[in-house]
Amino acid sequence: MIKKVSFALILLFLVMACASPLKYDNKLNQLVGANKAELLKEMGTPSASKVFANGDEVIAYVKANDVYVPSEFYLYNQNGQNAEDVYSPFLENSDFSPYESSFGYQVEYICQTAFLLQNGVVTAWKWRGNDCESY
Repeated sequence: MIKKVSFALILLFLVMACASPLKYDNKLNQLVGANKAELLKEMGTPSASKVFANGDEVIAYVKANDVYVPSEFYLYNQNGQNAEDVYSPFLENSDFSPYESSFGYQVEYICQTAFLLQNGVVTAWKWRGNDCESY
């Protein structure tokens, strides 16, 4: 019985500890009603802001990360290249172009979040991207 309860608690902890867009939504919902100073304290320095003629303000945050994903052919030399062919682009002044398929690719993770402030208070938010998560 104790093992089952322990397992259930550990599983619950792991599920709750994972980052998710739903948790990001909850974090942003908690900022509705906050004043501008509270928003800046929680979110940090904005990427951009714009004040409209009617006094409304949009404050935006952009988070972007590039992640390099190496090719399995480069790592494991599965495409039949010998070691000299694989490492030659790193030696001397060799051109990378013949070897570009063996080096992998870049993945861009981005999250754009914007807040609407009316009379200095957060009234709405919006996000888009593939990396908008919170713990």
